[in-house]
Amino acid sequence: MELLKLLNANLVVAQIICFLCVLWLLKRFLWKPTFTMLEERKARIQAEFKVLEDAKKDAADLKKQYEAFLAKTEEAAMKRLKEIESTGEVRAQEIRERARSEAERIVEEARKEISFQFAKSRDVLKGEIVDMVIKLTESMIQEKLSFEGDRKIVEGFLKEVGKTNA
Repeated sequence: MELLKLLNANLVVAQIICFLCVLWLLKRFLWKPTFTMLEERKARIQAEFKVLEDAKKDAADLKKQYEAFLAKTEEAAMKRLKEIESTGEVRAQEIRERARSEAERIVEEARKEISFQFAKSRDVLKGEIVDMVIKLTESMIQEKLSFEGDRKIVEGFLKEVGKTNA
């Protein structure tokens, strides 16, 4: 109770009025602008978060589109590669067939050339044999002697033929 005696009613009322004035001033000039500024900042941060979320969503959509495009491109590349491979195999088979037919043609031409050369050599040989027989016969007719004479003529003729061939 003694404490109440020490208190001055005018002083308490003046302090309450001052407190209420300070409270009103703080509310009017400090808290209201501060809360308004905080609300604006909160709204701006939320807007930035929304922009970030939209950007993430757009990035995810772009990533999906890119992956789909990449898969489609890879599929097209694989398809084109298979087409090129099959075309290459067909061309390789065609080249092998052409080479085989060309080889067969060359072999056939070589056989024909060999046959021709063989026939030509046979004709030349026949001609030479005929010439030899004629010369031998001439020699035998000119010197018709005996078996021993005929033998000498043939041996001489063979020596002469051996010298011309060598």
